[in-house]
Amino acid sequence: MAQFDIYANPDKAQRAAFPWCVDMQSDLLGVLPTRLVMPLTTQKYLPAKAPHRLCPPVQWDGETFFALPQMTSPFRVKDLGAAKGNVRIASNDLVAALDAVISGV
Repeated sequence: MAQFDIYANPDKAQRAAFPWCVDMQSDLLGVLPTRLVMPLTTQKYLPAKAPHRLCPPVQWDGETFFALPQMTSPFRVKDLGAAKGNVRIASNDLVAALDAVISGV
């Protein structure tokens, strides 16, 4: 597991709206049994008038998804399964979005 790895949403009930999640947790905390993940959604489920900085677009698997940092939450490592890839290329936008939730900047 690595920061910015992308996983299929382990919550099958939420997978239609939030098909992917991104590991946001620092690799320095790899010994913990959980990872802090940020869900990705499609335009269809994006909140109306969502600020671009708060919900940045993420290109993955030939599609555009949108990060939802306000819904970031822990998942157990064993529930995440295998990483499907990595979106490190979007790391600056993802970290800035999480910062906006935490500090308002």
